[in-house]
Amino acid sequence: MDILAVLAAVLGVPALLAGLWYWIARGNKRGVRRAAAGGILGIADEVFRPATHQAHQVQRIEHELPAPAPAPKPKR
Repeated sequence: MDILAVLAAVLGVPALLAGLWYWIARGNKRGVRRAAAGGILGIADEVFRPATHQAHQVQRIEHELPAPAPAPKPKR
């Protein structure tokens, strides 16, 4: 029985990931908003396409407003 549990886990996880990947790709083709699946796609980019993930991170940082400069110290 233990071999069946291991076999189900080894084959089940990739099958689950493939099904999830297919569902996301199908939703993107239909024009579903990406905001709903942004977290999942971000994780997939980070794992399978690190260059794309890093490009998105750089783009997000470049478009954010810079932090304000620290206030000057008061003179005594």
